[in-house]
Amino acid sequence: MPPGSSSRSSKPKPSEVAAQTKRSTIPYIRKNYATTWPLYSYLFSNPLSFTPDQFPQRPMGLANPTFWVHTDDPVDLATNWSARNNNTRVAFICAANEKRPGGDWETGVVGYEERLCRRSTLSATIATPGPASYVSGGHYPLPWAGGIYSDRVVVFRGPHDRYEERKLEDWRALPVVSVTPMCRPKLKEGGTKYSFDDEREMAKNKLRAALSICAYNDIRNVVIGDFGLGNWYRNPPQEMAELWREVFLWDTNLRGRIENVAFVFEDPSQSTMRLILEDAAKKNRGGGGSSSSSSGGGGSGGGGSSSSSKGKAKSSGSSSIPACPTDLAVFERVFNPAEIQRVTQQPDGRMGLGNLVC
Repeated sequence: MPPGSSSRSSKPKPSEVAAQTKRSTIPYIRKNYATTWPLYSYLFSNPLSFTPDQFPQRPMGLANPTFWVHTDDPVDLATNWSARNNNTRVAFICAANEKRPGGDWETGVVGYEERLCRRSTLSATIATPGPASYVSGGHYPLPWAGGIYSDRVVVFRGPHDRYEERKLEDWRALPVVSVTPMCRPKLKEGGTKYSFDDEREMAKNKLRAALSICAYNDIRNVVIGDFGLGNWYRNPPQEMAELWREVFLWDTNLRGRIENVAFVFEDPSQSTMRLILEDAAKKNRGGGGSSSSSSGGGGSGGGGSSSSSKGKAKSSGSSSIPACPTDLAVFERVFNPAEIQRVTQQPDGRMGLGNLVC
């Protein structure tokens, strides 16, 4: 029998869920389903160096992707999307811990990667180089513009609100691309812009790296959560949304390769912009607050997940801070079909066919 037949209605402790995953469920899968659901992954140390001939053949049509913005659990949406469409591959782009597989997933840290590790085989796959991997000493620390590709991560529990155990016939597998977002960059213009062009370009290249790994593996449907947002990473949400849009619409290596994109937010009230302004207000009051900038991040959570109780759009604290849009609202605006049409109809040399290398 597979582990897990409990009917407990109360939410278990994250550490208890992690212990059962590590000691029981993953060994069960390793013993009985190692071929179906392999527990290994591949490191792509420099996916930005890929040349067009290293990708699968580009589709003849160069239409822009179709974009959706949803409120849901990102991984559940991805697996349900796949199941409803003849098990077509839908990859989840996961904000990853730079230093160790899954960060502090065995404790109570609430970053999305940690929570996903507790309910799936992700911790085992990202920790284990696959056959013929040309890496020594494992995948970590992750390269600044690199990532890990796990082809079939098995999800056997529900989201973190209850970590409900699922029957074996309801287990689902999906590809996961693990990349470390830019962490707490220096900002200007009231926290709405990157202070340095180099940091903006670095943030953009991390998005390009994640999508290049997807394209290399011939994945054309992707789900993206609050990548680079929330209390831990604190990238400006308008900039982050526009960077994604810029890469999807105009990257000459990627254009035409990704067909469908869903941005999925667990918490519709999360406002990273408010978190940024609250942090600035604390500094102005002499309250400390981090001002560090990093190309990666010491952890994938650190209290920065969309489940954080801070950073709500209508927070009762910090009354001097103006109303801020939610991350969901920002992405809905940036990826509104009319806005996509407006942007693509503007003259832009990047849209020329001469810039494409097939």
